[in-house]
Amino acid sequence: MAIFLAGYLKDRLVLGINIKNVLIVVGATVFVGVVWEFSEYIANQTLIDPFYRWFGIRAYFMGDLQDTISDLLMDILGALTFMSLRSFRRIQD
Repeated sequence: MAIFLAGYLKDRLVLGINIKNVLIVVGATVFVGVVWEFSEYIANQTLIDPFYRWFGIRAYFMGDLQDTISDLLMDILGALTFMSLRSFRRIQD
C-alpha cells in the first residue's frame, strides 16, 4: 500500500522534506489499514449468518484484538521500511 501511495502522491510529496513525506505516506497507509479493519468488523457483524444460511459455511472475517493490532503494526512497519529504503536509494543517487 505504501508503494502505491508514494507513487500516487509523488507530485504532492515535497522534495527535501523527508519527515513530511514519511508522515504523509505512513498516515495514508495507516488510514487504509484502519478502514480495512472496520470493513472486517462490519463483515463479521453482518455476513456470518447469511453465509451460513445460503452456503452452509461458517465464515469468520475478523480475528481478535491481537490480530487487529498486529495488522496495524505491520502497516506502520511496512510503510516506514519502504520510505526508509526509498530515502536511502535517493541518497545514493
